[in-house]
Amino acid sequence: MNNWKKVSLGTLALASVGLLAACGNGGGDSKTATPQLSVPTNIATLDSGSATDTYSNLFIGNTQEGLTRVDEEGVAQNALASDIKVSDDGLTYTITLREGLKWSNGDSLTANDFLYSWQRAVNPATGSQYAYLLGNIKNANEINSGKIKDLNELGVKVKGDTEIVVTLTQPTPYFKFLLANSVYMPVNKGAVEEFGKQYGTSSDKVVYSGPFMFKKDAGWTGTNNSYSLVKNPDYYDKDGVKSEEIGYTVQSNPNTAVQLFKQGKLDQASLNTMDLYNANKDYNDGKDLVVLKEATTAYLQYNQSGGGTSSPEVAKALQNKNIRDAINLATDRKGIVDQFIPAGTVAETFTPAGMSVTADGTDFAEFAKQDYKYDAAKAKELWEKGLKEVGVTSLNIQYTTDADAPVSKSTADFLQASLSKALPGLTLTQKIVPFQQRLKDSQNQNFDIVLSLWGGDYAEPSTFLQLFADGSGYNDGKFDNPAYQAAWTKASTLPTVLDDKARDEAYKEAETALFSESSINPLYYRATPALRNQHLKGLQFNSTGLTYDLKGVYIEK
Repeated sequence: MNNWKKVSLGTLALASVGLLAACGNGGGDSKTATPQLSVPTNIATLDSGSATDTYSNLFIGNTQEGLTRVDEEGVAQNALASDIKVSDDGLTYTITLREGLKWSNGDSLTANDFLYSWQRAVNPATGSQYAYLLGNIKNANEINSGKIKDLNELGVKVKGDTEIVVTLTQPTPYFKFLLANSVYMPVNKGAVEEFGKQYGTSSDKVVYSGPFMFKKDAGWTGTNNSYSLVKNPDYYDKDGVKSEEIGYTVQSNPNTAVQLFKQGKLDQASLNTMDLYNANKDYNDGKDLVVLKEATTAYLQYNQSGGGTSSPEVAKALQNKNIRDAINLATDRKGIVDQFIPAGTVAETFTPAGMSVTADGTDFAEFAKQDYKYDAAKAKELWEKGLKEVGVTSLNIQYTTDADAPVSKSTADFLQASLSKALPGLTLTQKIVPFQQRLKDSQNQNFDIVLSLWGGDYAEPSTFLQLFADGSGYNDGKFDNPAYQAAWTKASTLPTVLDDKARDEAYKEAETALFSESSINPLYYRATPALRNQHLKGLQFNSTGLTYDLKGVYIEK
């Protein structure tokens, strides 16, 4: 795989982080104007070893640098690496670093910083949910599971300050793209040791390797909603960074953002609810409207762990296939999209449409689509059968979603009404929590049903389909699906992993297994329309991985 699906903001617009931009000083020329950007939810952490959410990774990806960085054409280009050689069998990567690399505190950045970072990521004591992205490195899974205690057994060796040799257990065609992911970025050991458990909890408890760093007197304190990034003078490609400073605020109310846009105080505002979209799509004769397709799927997870649910009856019910089948069949996905998801698409697979193609050029989602249909009559039949099997006549199921996104509340209201109507005896109770709490509840199986979203880390189906594989930290529902696991194992190991057509078929089998067991409930593929001022230039959007690359952004008068 040579290309990562992406688009530039020069032709399209923002997406999942609900990015907003304001023209500093009312515009100004490109040399002095300061872009003012916004996210709808605050940073959770700046620790690349523990970050899991889009918003944290947005800032990590722009203040740290990996061995590779994905360019405007979707190609993984060398970044901190000056050269990457791959053995003929695809199992050994020999990586040479650029000379003279520096951390923002003046420390030399060496191969050992990568070794430390990767060992730390797979160390079970770290608890990194992204450790699975290192899973193809020799002994990574064994270390992460605790079977191997010695971190030095990880298949990564350094030679001097500038050479890293990585040994994989199987060929990984997308490995250069993984090297651009935040969990693969270097970590300064001295900073981790100095700050201990406080590392990454504020911007002054991290040192930086990327194009930007947080401004000393205007950084992220861990709780504040306004902060600034400034160009990192020690960044190897500082001349390629177009803005000296970028301001950020948290704007949780999209209606306010739209009004600020119309007042000329924001250069960009998401139209991320249907009401906002319909009311504003023709603003300025539609000249400011832009739409960006995301590699993001919204889906429901069922807690099948047997614990953590609101009642023992619900725990038993969600382990019942007929109950899950009934909820899936009673889900009116088109109704959700038509009413609440501007520019969105009904999900027919877990892997989103428009992200990757098969060996013959077919969109993978079309190739692997499943029969996620709406059939209220069949749903009622299976529901009643499931209730009898569970031994109850009614169920009160709790539905968890986050308070930070208006569309999440709208979706909750819709499902509460429609599912309760379609499934006699069901009471769906909403549990609305902050975004970060929703993440914690999901990870700890503290839910019945939870609305989750996943955005791809690279443009290949495995970025979605490995999510529930053995060893992954993202099977929040803790379902057991042997057919799915068998399909994933086939797709990710020899000989299939090197045969594009066979790998496509195995991925399709994994999608089929998820559908057949109603292991999850895919709802829709997300897109984001926005109003954008034409003076905002150079903001690169990636549909997978680092959502926004700020390196080239600037304000043009």
